[in-house]
Amino acid sequence: MILTADTFAERLRTDGAYRTPPEHAPRGADRWLGRRDAWYYLLLAAVVWRGYRRSRKPDFLPRLWMRCAYETLRAAERCGAQVIVEQAGLQAQVGGPAVYTANHMSLLETFLLPALLILPFHDVTVVLKRDLMRYPLFGPILRAVKPIAVGRRDAREDLRTVLHEGAAVLRRGRSIVVFPQATRTAHFDPQRFNSLGAKLAARAGAPLIPVALRTDFHGIGRIVRDAGPVRRDRTVRFRFGAPLDVHGNGRAAHEASVAFIVAALREWGVPVASAPDRI
Repeated sequence: MILTADTFAERLRTDGAYRTPPEHAPRGADRWLGRRDAWYYLLLAAVVWRGYRRSRKPDFLPRLWMRCAYETLRAAERCGAQVIVEQAGLQAQVGGPAVYTANHMSLLETFLLPALLILPFHDVTVVLKRDLMRYPLFGPILRAVKPIAVGRRDAREDLRTVLHEGAAVLRRGRSIVVFPQATRTAHFDPQRFNSLGAKLAARAGAPLIPVALRTDFHGIGRIVRDAGPVRRDRTVRFRFGAPLDVHGNGRAAHEASVAFIVAALREWGVPVASAPDRI
């Protein structure tokens, strides 16, 4: 049985995990078309177009956002992606909002992580680069979910924005996803993974949940970064860590979150830069 967005969310809440089932493998025309990168990006463009049309309605609800994310997941699977989600059920241990901190590898996690893998457990928004909100079609979808937008040009100003707006969002009961790396990369450098998520969690008194992900199935392009080669031999993976209590300035929680991400990425064969004893 092909899952729907609602049945996917229910399975994630029940099992705390997901693995692409055999019935989601490419079938029919997808077995031929799915081998072509252009077909993958055409399917994504169709998702963005439908999401854009939905976002123009005044009642753009989390359920519609989740549906767009699920359609993105299916687009990847129709083109041969194997998707594995692990330990998502750990989110149920948190009774209130949390700060999620994750590595950033491609555009794919921007679609999938907040709306499909977290929204079934918590209302959520995301910290993102302000320029993304100006993208044709894609921008209105992001604006509809009321993100926290930063310029990524002035680190101090970005920190003030996230701490001020983020604390208010968390007080209203909404979780936040933070990608602390400045740019998407196929490898992981712990020294470039800043402590923004931990600082926000410390300010708001919220738990910190680390997420390790591998999404280089959707490659980074040389000319258009969002449209790189599709690497069908690379499994799409998400692993959630246990919620971390944040004390003091959040340094210990930040180091624990980095250690969790590093361990998962190394297990998956993702290149990780050597890290100093203290990060």
